[in-house]
Amino acid sequence: MRKKLFKLLLIIVTIIYILIGGLLFINIQVLEAPEIIVEIDVTNISPEEATLQTKIDIDNPNSFDVSVKNLKIITTAPDGYIVADAEIAGGNIPSNDKKTFRNNITIAFSGRSPELLTSKITGDVGMSVLFIEKTIPLKMGVVTSLEKVINDFAAPVISATIDFNEFTTEKITLSAIIDVYNPNSFEMYIDDIAGKIITESGKKVGEIDVIGKKILPEESIRINTTGWVLLEAFNAKKIIFNVKGIAGVKIAGFDKNLSFSAETIINIPDLEDLILSKDSPVQLSIKTKNKLTFKGVVTDVYLEVKNTYNVDLELRDIICSLNIVINNETHLLGENTIDEGLITEAGTTNSARCEITVPFLKMLSKVPQSDWLLVSVTGRMTIKGIDPSIYVEIRGFTDIHLLR
Repeated sequence: MRKKLFKLLLIIVTIIYILIGGLLFINIQVLEAPEIIVEIDVTNISPEEATLQTKIDIDNPNSFDVSVKNLKIITTAPDGYIVADAEIAGGNIPSNDKKTFRNNITIAFSGRSPELLTSKITGDVGMSVLFIEKTIPLKMGVVTSLEKVINDFAAPVISATIDFNEFTTEKITLSAIIDVYNPNSFEMYIDDIAGKIITESGKKVGEIDVIGKKILPEESIRINTTGWVLLEAFNAKKIIFNVKGIAGVKIAGFDKNLSFSAETIINIPDLEDLILSKDSPVQLSIKTKNKLTFKGVVTDVYLEVKNTYNVDLELRDIICSLNIVINNETHLLGENTIDEGLITEAGTTNSARCEITVPFLKMLSKVPQSDWLLVSVTGRMTIKGIDPSIYVEIRGFTDIHLLR
């Protein structure tokens, strides 16, 4: 009797297991594939390396728990070079729930172009109940583009402040402060730089020394440097400081170069400030001698220029005049010109002579009303070799009592 009862119970338990197993098997057979969202970003970019951030969101739509295992990511550059090969830790996902799997991988491109990175993710999702196990393989591909980062690489923003310093017979030395701003989100460097000064026609009239530098992301550097500009640059309508060079960036071992050119207009200084603002100004003086001739009164006017600079000066368009002042009004008696410009070399003194003849009748009609003759010398002073000039006048008085 007991044996029959035991056999009956065994049959009942077996049937129950078969029924449960069959139901589970049917349930497992209808295992729904999980919903998967993958995000891959390249962050923390430095000249030597970067970080490949991988985020995998898996949503389990089933009424039972599933496990994720054997997750692996392989990322390659366009030429097939393996940038990353790493495993990602898996885990269990409760029924009707989701879980995020992450991994940060340090990568370097080793000179390869990283515009497009292809990542292949593999793994298994499955469940196991009693003696029944069901597994679904995972295979995904994700393309990550760095084209925007690379193609949006912007040239540096350059501005300059330039001061004119010392004169020589051919050029002026300059001092310059050059500010360079890096508008990018990664470190850059500038190299192979040529700084030249040109006119509006493109003619080179000077140079400024510029050296290469590294610039941190979205920061500026200041470069103090020197240069020179030819005196003939003052003949131009516009003086331009032109900088050309190579701006480069290194992104996790990949080099990207960009040619750049920047221009800054140099304000042409007022020649009057350059010539007349020195501690030792140019000294101009006149002397006169009067003599009587058959033609009338002859006045010899001697003009002397003492050049205290280290650059040659020229006095052009020289006009010597003899005047008489009556009741605060100036009346011209006679004048003459010096046809050639008076050039005075640096650190020397030079002079010129001009002769003015006034007929007796003109002189006698005016002289009784005044005691002095006004001698005036006018001209345009400039630096030898340039066109801009400044107007100067030197005045002196001579006694005319000998004519009475």
